[in-house]
Amino acid sequence: MKPKPFLTILTLAAFLTTQAQKLTKEATYEISKKANKGYLYEPKVDEANNELSLTYVTKASGRTAKFETYKFDLNFNFKSVEESETPLEKIKGYRSDKGEEYTLQSLTVEMNLVGTLVLRRKIIKRKWNWFWGGYDSKVQLADKIKPRTDDGEKLFYMAHTEQDEKETILVLAGAKVSKEPMKQYQEVHIMRFDKELNRIGDEVINFDHPQYIVGINTADNDEDANAEDDVLVLFAPMGGRSVGKAADPDPTNYTFVRIGYDGKIKERIAIKSKSGVFNGTMFVQSGNDVLILGATGKEDDYYNEKFSSAQPTSDSRDGQNEDFKAKGFQVVKISGGKAVFVSNNTLEDFEKKAKTPPSQKRSPEYTGKKFRVADVKIAPSGDIFLSGQKYKKSNGGLLGNNSGPVIKYEDIVMMHFGSDGVLKASYGVRREENDKDASMSANTQMLTLSNDGSKLYWTIMEMSGFKQEKELGDSKYKFLIYPNVSVIDINKATIGDFVQFGQGKTDYFLNNKYPWLPIGNGQLVYLGETKSGKTLWFAKMPLD
Repeated sequence: MKPKPFLTILTLAAFLTTQAQKLTKEATYEISKKANKGYLYEPKVDEANNELSLTYVTKASGRTAKFETYKFDLNFNFKSVEESETPLEKIKGYRSDKGEEYTLQSLTVEMNLVGTLVLRRKIIKRKWNWFWGGYDSKVQLADKIKPRTDDGEKLFYMAHTEQDEKETILVLAGAKVSKEPMKQYQEVHIMRFDKELNRIGDEVINFDHPQYIVGINTADNDEDANAEDDVLVLFAPMGGRSVGKAADPDPTNYTFVRIGYDGKIKERIAIKSKSGVFNGTMFVQSGNDVLILGATGKEDDYYNEKFSSAQPTSDSRDGQNEDFKAKGFQVVKISGGKAVFVSNNTLEDFEKKAKTPPSQKRSPEYTGKKFRVADVKIAPSGDIFLSGQKYKKSNGGLLGNNSGPVIKYEDIVMMHFGSDGVLKASYGVRREENDKDASMSANTQMLTLSNDGSKLYWTIMEMSGFKQEKELGDSKYKFLIYPNVSVIDINKATIGDFVQFGQGKTDYFLNNKYPWLPIGNGQLVYLGETKSGKTLWFAKMPLD
């Protein structure tokens, strides 16, 4: 195929000297109709040979796939285009040892009204899907059992993580004894079962007082998940009428437990929370250190009194109780086998330290209501950044009151904590796009550190709409998003104005699957395209 000679290189110089975020180069290139009707399978960067390759799947059938690969230098100058046909087993992501289809036999948990642990076999059939370049999964449930302790007692379900690729499951459950109703919250079993429902591991965590699981981080159950990651769990003491005298008199006595994928306990660390209610559902790992973040309530309340109806979830992004109104936000750092610090920041702190971009008049704030986390970044200084978005939920969807809840996403807020977990600033942003379409989904956000670690580039993906298109004959929706970028001065805790990229005489929108390229060298490279997808757009932003 002869490529069309449509290449434009633009070097930008008309920026104010005060703007830290600027593009140093843009380029566009028109791809073929076949590539446009296919999809971008993967970008590759070869820095040693100064080459960027973009490979499109143009046809996939039988045991082979056809490709068009466009090659550029790292300044986006076009070099060549190549057509190829490749056997399926040589495709990245395709598992030659598994084949186009493979089957796993694993386990899941079946819930019941009284909380008794019920395990159920599941058969997972995975099939390679060219539409997105990975395996689709179909799950079929089979027989089930109710595991018991060695003493013959039933078990009360608390939490679990499914290790599908290992065909095992790790479960946290309490010993369920009718004469000792609180025992199930004090004797917690960490059990691992294989696909034959054999118990291949069982360790016990004993507590002096009943405990409730606040949060647990588990890997996603797909073929790319790392089944050997540690499982992190946060426990809170239980209280209230149902617990009575068995309750820990101090509701702030939390406990952190680190568990290996094999079910072995690695760490058990006491945490003195600054609040009785600490919704610590977010875990951030940095080497062996762990940050636990979450909203807080009243100092003398017990966690289960506010969240007892909710089950702990994996990496819960927006809390577990929609009616909970936070009174602050706590940061806990686990390092060297202990809680290094526990820092609670009140809503008054957020109000006093609220900041906005200079040209923005209104000041959105974190008010303790519904808030969904988008990204977390730790700077070399130890400063902690947590960006997220406020939202509202109402009953009734587009098809009427019985069509499910409607979520409307609103202003964006970033929390900036020092290395001690104390709030330094709360940056509130009014989104550029605020129509009905933009409010239907949360904004993707990306936090990127500057080369010297003194600044943080905050990219908010603004959605100006969406369109339906076909890739390899299959219909899909493409979100029309563009980057809006601001810079945070970490030492001064200040924020600059946002700058939009890709929007102008010709609008370019980021590729939904690969919005930026891993070129590195102290820069961020956006990959976009026109609304039709016909013309590629490259944009290079230095991380000075």
